[in-house]
Formats: sequence, structure tokens, C-alpha cells
Amino acid sequence: MIGWERHVLLRHYPDEGLTVTEISRELGISRQTIYRWINAGELDRDLEEVRYGPHPPVPTKLDRYKVIVRERLEEYPELEAVRLLAEIRAAGYAGGYTQLREYVRQVRPRPPAEPTVRFETEPGVQGQVDFAHFRFPWGRRYRIRAQLATTAGSRPPCAPRGSRP
Repeated sequence: MIGWERHVLLRHYPDEGLTVTEISRELGISRQTIYRWINAGELDRDLEEVRYGPHPPVPTKLDRYKVIVRERLEEYPELEAVRLLAEIRAAGYAGGYTQLREYVRQVRPRPPAEPTVRFETEPGVQGQVDFAHFRFPWGRRYRIRAQLATTAGSRPPCAPRGSRP
């Protein structure tokens, strides 16, 4: 495919009287390539922005057995791909394990996510501690480690102390 800039130059140079040899030297393209583009009509077409879309699905050896795999996974969601491979091989599947494993990963029913259980404590009973690393851009680079402690009931940060409040 010719780039937009080369396309414009290739249309412009012959009008200025340059030969194909001179054009090929100027653009760093083989003369045969330029002749091929001219003969194919590449220089006469208008350039539009190329938009690529998704490729159509390619038929695979697994296509005929996808129904079996889906049915087995609906019945037994924990069934492993190795076991499914043995079952569909008995039905005549001649493909490989990797293709099956990727398909199983796509169609396996996922269990619902378990909800997060929140719990509340009284103020001062529990705390949360976070650690962080900081780098400062001025002067020498110092690496500072900081600890931030927050009591569970209040949520404003407080400095850890040796004695209890």
C-alpha cells in the first residue's frame, strides 16, 4: 500500500517531467514497484482514509463440537478442558488442546462474585496502616518511606504513638 505522501508525490512528479528512474531515486522505491503501481492503477484512485474493521471469524476444527462443549459446561460448570478434550476426541475432534482451552475460557459460566462483607468497629478499637514510597525531584533523590495510620472510627489520619489514647 502506498502512503498518502508518496501517493501525492507519485502523481505530481510525472507532471513535472521526471522519469520513472528519477522518481525511484527520489523516493527510494524500486522502478519495478513504481511500474507495478502505475499498471495497477494505484496512482489514479483517490485516497480515502483506510478504516479497518474486525476480521470475519475463521472456521476452526472445533466449530462442529462447540455445541457439545457448551452443553457439558452448562451441566457441569467445573469440568476441565482436558476432560472435555477426551470427550470430544471420542466424538471425532481432531484439533488441539489450546484451541479448546481458549474456547472453554470464553464460554464457561462464571459464578457470581461474592459480596464484600463490611464490618464496623467502635472508635479506637481497630486501625488501618498504609505504607508509601516517595521520591522528590529536587537535589539528590531521597527515598522516603512513610507510614500513615488511621483509626477505624474516625477516619482522619493520626500519627502512631507509643501510648494508648
